[in-house]
Amino acid sequence: MTFPRSLVQSSGWALAVVLLGGFTPNAPESSSSMSLATSARRVAGDVAPARLFPREVREPLAPGLVSVSNPGAPQQPLVPPLAPETRSSKSTVLHVAPGSAPQQLSLPIDTPEDAWVMFIPKGTDAQRGEQALRDMSMFDPRGVRADVRAARSADEALGVNASRLKAEGISRPVTLMRMSREMSAGAYQVRVGAEAARVGMAIEVRLPSSPTELSLTASAMQFFPGEEGYVTVDLHSTARLDKVRFEATLYNPRFERDRTVPVVQVGQEYRALVSRVLSERDEPGAWVLEVRATGRSEGKDFDRLAQTSVGFAVPTARIVSAGRPRLVRDAAGKVASFEVDVVLESQARDRYEVSGTLVATDRRGAERPVAEAQVTDQLGVGSHTLTLRFDAGQVGLSRMEGAYALRELRLFSLGTNALYHRLGRGLELRMPAASVAEFAAPVMTPALEHRLKAGDFNVLP
Repeated sequence: MTFPRSLVQSSGWALAVVLLGGFTPNAPESSSSMSLATSARRVAGDVAPARLFPREVREPLAPGLVSVSNPGAPQQPLVPPLAPETRSSKSTVLHVAPGSAPQQLSLPIDTPEDAWVMFIPKGTDAQRGEQALRDMSMFDPRGVRADVRAARSADEALGVNASRLKAEGISRPVTLMRMSREMSAGAYQVRVGAEAARVGMAIEVRLPSSPTELSLTASAMQFFPGEEGYVTVDLHSTARLDKVRFEATLYNPRFERDRTVPVVQVGQEYRALVSRVLSERDEPGAWVLEVRATGRSEGKDFDRLAQTSVGFAVPTARIVSAGRPRLVRDAAGKVASFEVDVVLESQARDRYEVSGTLVATDRRGAERPVAEAQVTDQLGVGSHTLTLRFDAGQVGLSRMEGAYALRELRLFSLGTNALYHRLGRGLELRMPAASVAEFAAPVMTPALEHRLKAGDFNVLP
């Protein structure tokens, strides 16, 4: 999906340029020795565009090649890339839009023994919000007023001395209500008075013990236009469910209600077809999918609401291949760096960044990061080669030897602040064998000296 710069662990082009004078790179690789991105083994969290789109350049793009190498943090194993998570819900939210008319809402509560209900005024005016809360009331299925009793129970659960507040002349509106086992299951009625309707209100109910749960799982971390990206909608319960109905709504990156998403049954599961309603004309960023599931369970109505975020980007470039990794030696014959040529395909002028992580394997078989590299340049339409350079001196700080491997190969657009391509296995590339004794000494800086003194490069047993 689309992430801020910190979430892709990239230093960016603002770092100092690494001067390559004095190094003797090998000749460019032939096409037969290139590893193709199309044949890469995909892992959870990978994203790879199948199609590219031309884009009108609107952002100011700085020219100039920048190549950076930084030492890794070998004390911790390599963190796996972000992968789609399942968002589950045993709650629902009903909204009263600001400026509405007085109304009555039905709030199904199937397990009142530990349910919580909240009234949340809309807007930022605290005084008007308090007045709106005093204009709200809730009644149980028998028509008996339930909100005052539930609010008293909530005060007790939270340790609030309501009697003392009353004695001191402090009157609080009902905002938070805790249900109890003695209260009936069924459809509660919430009456929204004139002032509450003018201000607007969100009514949330949480049902931790309910047997009915709604879960959402995105098919990928990031969706691209024209590709089959969807969110799996799973409604499961230990009770029998009838008359189930799904409604899915998409909110744009500014969290404005934007459009409806179809929910269809595919085999044994339901899917919200997000990619079907997005195109290359839509805004890149984090979109929010909201799904409401309603129906009946054991003869009682239920209502569940769940949200999940899906990344959306309009890719203008992708990684095509990577060449065979090579050693670069300095004039003294020491290994100065490990290098990998990465070939990109671009359909628009942008400032692109390629980054990767070099790992070593410890005695327990865990991969630990020993160096990170980024290279960025302003590139136009066509095929381009950027070279990742890992400083061998920085790699040697951990004293870990063996076959160093490239992981987390990424392509990022600085013009759109979007991740376009990520290959967690890094095309399975391994560096040529070399011992730490062959490495050139790293260029020491105050920051590097501080990390050495702190033991940051010592691999924990």
